[in-house]
Amino acid sequence: MLLASLLLACAWAALQGAFSLANLSVGYALGWLVLAVLARGGVLPSTLTTRTFSVLSLAAFFARELLRANVRVALDVLRPRHMLRPAVVAVPLDVTEDREILLLSMLINITPGSVTIDLADDRRTLFVHVMHMESPDVTRREIKNGFERRVRTLFE
Repeated sequence: MLLASLLLACAWAALQGAFSLANLSVGYALGWLVLAVLARGGVLPSTLTTRTFSVLSLAAFFARELLRANVRVALDVLRPRHMLRPAVVAVPLDVTEDREILLLSMLINITPGSVTIDLADDRRTLFVHVMHMESPDVTRREIKNGFERRVRTLFE
């Protein structure tokens, strides 16, 4: 859907006579809208729009979590008293494929304050080191309801 939307954006800009950022943006939005309508009408597979929505949902969630984690780490560095509560938590996985586990691990690693340190031999448990542990259950729930749920939805 991305490639088709980009091609439709270029076609729109060509019809407008100028390849400006505004024309490409409008063309991309219109192209995506047309493809979404065609997918809903059964002309195109609906997985294209579902997958696009899943990617956008994951990207928006990651951006929010990245901002939140950066602020939390920055405040922790600036405070005279450190509020660190580091811990390692075992997170049982619902994702099973290599690409799902890899993406989940990468998202955890990129987010400040958390690092994936190991994957169990049976590939059903991910061990994550976190800087701010409220409780193991809260941390597990945040990872499972946050990143893991969106990663699982992305690859369905």
